[in-house]
Amino acid sequence: MNTIDEIFVVHHCHTDIGYTHDQPVVWDLQRRFIDKAIDLAERNIDRPQPEAFRWTVETTAPLLRWLRTASDENVARFRALEERGRIEVAGMFGNLTPLYDQSELLESLRPVRHLREEYGFEIRTGMNGDVNGHNWPLVDRLLDAGIDGFSMAVNRHWGGAPLERPLAFRWEGPSGRTLRTYNGFQYGGGYNMGIGRDADDLRTRWLPRLEDHLDRIDYDLPILMIQTTHPFFDNNPPFDTLPSFVAKWNDDPAVAGGDLPSLRLATPSEWWDAVDDSDVTLPVHRGDWTDYWNFGSITSARETAINRESRRRLGTADALEAALTAAGRGKGERSPIRRSAPGRREQAWWSIAMYDEHTWGADVSVEHAESDDTRSQWTHKAKQAYDARSASLLLRRDAIAELTRHVAEEVDE
Repeated sequence: MNTIDEIFVVHHCHTDIGYTHDQPVVWDLQRRFIDKAIDLAERNIDRPQPEAFRWTVETTAPLLRWLRTASDENVARFRALEERGRIEVAGMFGNLTPLYDQSELLESLRPVRHLREEYGFEIRTGMNGDVNGHNWPLVDRLLDAGIDGFSMAVNRHWGGAPLERPLAFRWEGPSGRTLRTYNGFQYGGGYNMGIGRDADDLRTRWLPRLEDHLDRIDYDLPILMIQTTHPFFDNNPPFDTLPSFVAKWNDDPAVAGGDLPSLRLATPSEWWDAVDDSDVTLPVHRGDWTDYWNFGSITSARETAINRESRRRLGTADALEAALTAAGRGKGERSPIRRSAPGRREQAWWSIAMYDEHTWGADVSVEHAESDDTRSQWTHKAKQAYDARSASLLLRRDAIAELTRHVAEEVDE
């Protein structure tokens, strides 16, 4: 019979770009959540390790926007907490769909290098929730980006996880390299089980069910990772009662006696360090982790097709700009009237990535298809595809025009 000695509770926000609120509201809420996480982490800085508040920034997109407006003081506070392991930055841009091809995956991981070099963040892990799977080459893209720990928290509604879960394993990529991967419970699983909510429910109902399940699937680690969120579940703030809940739980004599597992607030890196310290050899699984839950993209087939074409145009523009740079006609060598505004390329890729992010529709879009919430969120979502179309047309046009000018001058000479 498997015995779990300790449960690692990884606390984070589940990031939906929309769904619960209009997209501009989501960005502002995410800014507030990071501010609150800083306050809570500092307030708990002297608590014993298992109960000390920890927060994982699930995706980099909200952090990048927070950094645009955060004061120098708040950035310094964030950096200090990240260095002490009380806040962790995970490396995925958002909760992504398999609409991302290789070029888009590379662009989505580009901020990881910026966040490391500009702010000193470590960024060892990546995590995604809600989505059911990812394209197989993601393994190699994450490893290339210096990420060697990845967790999935698949939504159980209208979807499913491959293999049995929970499962820590090594996902072998097309290159033959392996990525430490955790096929975990749904992202709000901890709260559902009573963590931070109801100790009696956790003790008498959920732990026995969990123990039976782990025995059935032959789970062989002495530790378990469970993700948890605030009871709001999506676009949710830090849950400030978790430290006191964990402290009270661990004070139970049944925990000290080994009859109940202890709880530990942890970051993904701490989880993977503990897995590495165990004596268990992780199994290896190879192949595609197919997503069949992403209904949204087919409900907006026109915009999805437009976004794919914009991505292709950006690839063409990049290739042309590379050739022009090699010929001494790069953007830096051109008159401002013959090049796009600074940051235009980055804005185009941001729009493409935001359209292909996993959130389609408001939480009321099925029941109230014509409501202001539904229409507003779709307008914001669709705008990403059309913004990317406009920018990619301009960037390709500029590159072609400059290449034509360069060829004409060569012929004249």
